[in-house]
Amino acid sequence: MMPKHMVEFVEADLQKVEAAITRHLESEVSFISEVARYVLSSGGKRIRPVLLMLSARLCNYIGERMYDLSAVIEFIHTATLLHDDVIDNASLRRGNPTVHALWGNEMAILIGDYLYSKAMSLALADKDHLVMQTVSDVTVEMAKGQVIETLKLRDLGISEADYYRIIALKTASLFAASCTIGAVLGGLDPLQRGRVQAFGQHLGIAFQMADDTLDFVAPESTLGKPVHNDLKEGKITLPIIVAMQRASASETQVIADYLHKEKTTDADLQPVLALLHKYETLEFTMARAQDHVTQAQQCLDGFSPSPALDILHALADYVVTRDV
Repeated sequence: MMPKHMVEFVEADLQKVEAAITRHLESEVSFISEVARYVLSSGGKRIRPVLLMLSARLCNYIGERMYDLSAVIEFIHTATLLHDDVIDNASLRRGNPTVHALWGNEMAILIGDYLYSKAMSLALADKDHLVMQTVSDVTVEMAKGQVIETLKLRDLGISEADYYRIIALKTASLFAASCTIGAVLGGLDPLQRGRVQAFGQHLGIAFQMADDTLDFVAPESTLGKPVHNDLKEGKITLPIIVAMQRASASETQVIADYLHKEKTTDADLQPVLALLHKYETLEFTMARAQDHVTQAQQCLDGFSPSPALDILHALADYVVTRDV
């Protein structure tokens, strides 16, 4: 959970975002509303809408457009989670049964498609070309990231560059888009808008690196899904990539054997975890994440002091200190 002072600063705005989400989920097909409400009320942090609104406030924006546009961002994010859970055959998300576990793959895919379409419709209704272009571009980027990630499953030849490309496209692009839309609302010139976008991009990379570390160290009760899930699904993230770079040939084979097993146990995983600790790859990954937090904060140099600026700096620090 975000620190109390952050929550208090955005609480009133978040309530309006929740109202917008609820309003735009109404459908004459009641099943759509039921399932969409289920997944959107399951405890997400709403960090992307918060970024959009803080970026708008950074630019002294006062208006109502940011609430519907925050709903756009959250609909896109939720749609990707629905599709990801189908691809990963995940049974839990944020501690709750996934949509595909409750209603099947077909419905999970269709509700995800509905949320994507609803996001596009709302973005179009905003009637701002830059907003629509940003939303359109980010959905393409995220889809490319998912495709590359899927192609790289269990691929021992994956490089750090591959990993960076995947997380930049799949995760950081939506952080950047959220910040960009806020900057558009605030009327920033292209140079300043680019700095706010870069803040979001670096923050998104740091966020995903922290997530990839938490997958190895956080308890299931905190994660809301099974621990070590990424590796079990064949996703080779930075801690594993660095371990393979530093390990001997025989140690690398331990990782390869685990990835190529059809069924694995916790006992099978222990030698892999031992290598991560031996070569301090979790610490390495978090240090990289901190580097991106620092770069993100530097992107905001030159903006006038304000409560929104302070909260953006604090939010960047939170990304690498959170436990979920």
